[in-house]
Amino acid sequence: MAVAATMRTTQSVKGMLWIARVRAKHMPEKPDTLFLAAFDKYADALFRYACMRLSNRDRATDLTQDTFIKVWDHICAGNDISNWKAFLYRVLNNLIIDEYRRSKSDSLDTLLESDFGSGNVLLSVGSRREKEETLDDELLIEKVRALIPKLPENYRLALSLRYVDNLTPKEVAHVLGISENSASVRIHRAVARLRELCIHL
Repeated sequence: MAVAATMRTTQSVKGMLWIARVRAKHMPEKPDTLFLAAFDKYADALFRYACMRLSNRDRATDLTQDTFIKVWDHICAGNDISNWKAFLYRVLNNLIIDEYRRSKSDSLDTLLESDFGSGNVLLSVGSRREKEETLDDELLIEKVRALIPKLPENYRLALSLRYVDNLTPKEVAHVLGISENSASVRIHRAVARLRELCIHL
């Protein structure tokens, strides 16, 4: 399903890109190439991150598109981007914060109850023991995932950026607008708090 949403996002962004090219004929080809490379590399991860934060696939698609539109406008204004991944996440995170300010009715629980958060059916061929172990692992993952909403928002965000989106602590710091040391401490405390909650499983 993420692929279908990304394909819609890809079509929208490519259409937007064509319009922007017409508007900015004076621009060299390099920013255009860098933008497309960043889109290809990070669009799916940004979409997943937005889905996880918003619990609404349609809004996640919209905000992912808006992220790339804002970044394109930033490039068209003649600005350079040194770290695409961190910059894209920062823009998306700011859009998500704006979304929360507008409406606080959505929650991570909706996502966990949807198809996106449900366990996958085993399709692999293997021994009964392997299947049972895989099911046990999936059950444990679901239990841990269900504990994440119990963490404070700043811990949930730090964990998702670090372990879901595989950002480095430096990139997490850039996205959150805090120092690298503060980001590392926040990640460490979030993991420690999650471990405390897991003791009761």
